[in-house]
Amino acid sequence: MNVRIVATAVVILLAAWAVAVALGWPARAQDHHPAHRDFYRHFMQPGVSPPLSCCNARIEKSGIETGDCEPTKAEIRGGAWWAWLRQETRWLPIPEAKMIRERNPSGQDAHLCWTPARGVLCFLPPDTGG
Repeated sequence: MNVRIVATAVVILLAAWAVAVALGWPARAQDHHPAHRDFYRHFMQPGVSPPLSCCNARIEKSGIETGDCEPTKAEIRGGAWWAWLRQETRWLPIPEAKMIRERNPSGQDAHLCWTPARGVLCFLPPDTGG
């Protein structure tokens, strides 16, 4: 009988741990850039219904992070925005439909939300003073 009680307790603890990990995932994804997490949590993918967050998709493989939201360099080329994609060390064109149209609270930084599987989720350009 004691073995059954211990086994049941272990199953309950593992289930509680799995739920805690699952519920804590979005917060951990945003914690990669703690200076910006307060406004990252409000970023929503443009043109998506129902509204979906841009910033809960960070993937880690073998300790290497890819995707999700982070500050980045950006510039305008030929009338379109381009952002530096740190994970692949290359410039990435930003589709107009992925632009977030709101004030940038961090000023000079642009912000890119991206995953390898889905590409650009959203992009907030730097505050250009315009």
